[in-house]
Amino acid sequence: GGWHMINVSDPGVPRFAGCFGEDGYTHDVQCVVYRGSDDRYGGREICFAENQDSVNIVDVTDKSNPIKVSRYVYPNVRYAHQGWLTA
Repeated sequence: GGWHMINVSDPGVPRFAGCFGEDGYTHDVQCVVYRGSDDRYGGREICFAENQDSVNIVDVTDKSNPIKVSRYVYPNVRYAHQGWLTA
């Protein structure tokens, strides 16, 4: 399945915050507050979800309504499931 978001603002009482499953199985997700050159996403929480053959970029600022920004399918891949952001 996809990924679940948990609100841990009170670590003693974790709460379900939302989910995203548009691309099926997701192995790894890395989220950041976007501070790049695209003003449409400035200050928004953006997640990069690494899947078997693709990466989804998802705006999760509103966890109850995540919005897919983009999806990139790796060419000629057999199986990939991890990624990491760099500066």
